[in-house]
Amino acid sequence: MNPLRYLVLSLSLVLVFGCSQNQRPSDDSTAMSPSFALPCVATATCAALDPCADANYLRCSGFHGLDGVKRQLAGRYGELGFRIQPSAIANGVPISLWHDVPLIVSEGESGFVVNAYFEISRGTQAKLELNKWARHNPIWQDRKKVAGQDFERPRYLAWSPEPSNYGALPRTWENVLEDDPRTGYPGDTDPIDVVDIGSKASPAGLVYRCKVIGALGMIDGNELQTDWKIYVINLEDPMAEAISDITDVPRVRLDQWGLFWRFYHTAAGSRQNFFYAPGTTTGFSADPHWLGASEARQVVEASAASYQKMIRDQLWKKVDPPYWVPDLK
Repeated sequence: MNPLRYLVLSLSLVLVFGCSQNQRPSDDSTAMSPSFALPCVATATCAALDPCADANYLRCSGFHGLDGVKRQLAGRYGELGFRIQPSAIANGVPISLWHDVPLIVSEGESGFVVNAYFEISRGTQAKLELNKWARHNPIWQDRKKVAGQDFERPRYLAWSPEPSNYGALPRTWENVLEDDPRTGYPGDTDPIDVVDIGSKASPAGLVYRCKVIGALGMIDGNELQTDWKIYVINLEDPMAEAISDITDVPRVRLDQWGLFWRFYHTAAGSRQNFFYAPGTTTGFSADPHWLGASEARQVVEASAASYQKMIRDQLWKKVDPPYWVPDLK
């Protein structure tokens, strides 16, 4: 359906339909009107590859990157050969953002603070992603095989530019081999996704400290896999002290994100996604159901436990193809 036709929908009550492994909320059931995510404004730091992501991040305004780390670039941004490989400044040894970076920074008055690495800068559309199979897990330009032809093309976000800084949490994993204990659907095989609601676009490949404020349990409408979105705010952001929970974020912004996550796959011909909604009749909803900071912390901790299980039980060997992990001897 053309997104403009949704603008005339009345603000009626949300109709929630049953959802199980063979049933999902109706694609026509929503209380919101789709809108395209807005790219960065002209005055924002929109450069996807900001130079502040190098030289110990000392030139980076508005972010405090992980000390002692720089990034090495290869290829051209947006093309198949593009890579971002973090490494240690002291000796140049490559660093895996998934395996080598600690997850938890602190717990206390500042909230639950974690390290997060970011792949896609707000306002951009190139689908950058950590490569789980390559040595040291560089960030690369994701690709898709062209049907009926023997080559691949770069993947881009087709629905709209990325509405926020987007990445993942180190040492977490959404277990594809087991059902998520909350949603009942298996995980999507990736480190758990993270969304920074801060006011500045982050440089791609940057690791920085964030406060966990909420979560959204998205279910992929095609794969029927759990794809948690953990919402955070950059500790260096001017609003960090004022925002401690997802309820502190204006509803209009939450609706923009909810619409993006529900519809963004449809631009490529896939089904709409839907959401985990505890406390509702069926447990799922066509519209987003936001969890607060406390529950989001529990989701992060469960994902961290899944990562530890993956390493301990060598579950990384049971996925196809197997992930790359550091030498654990």
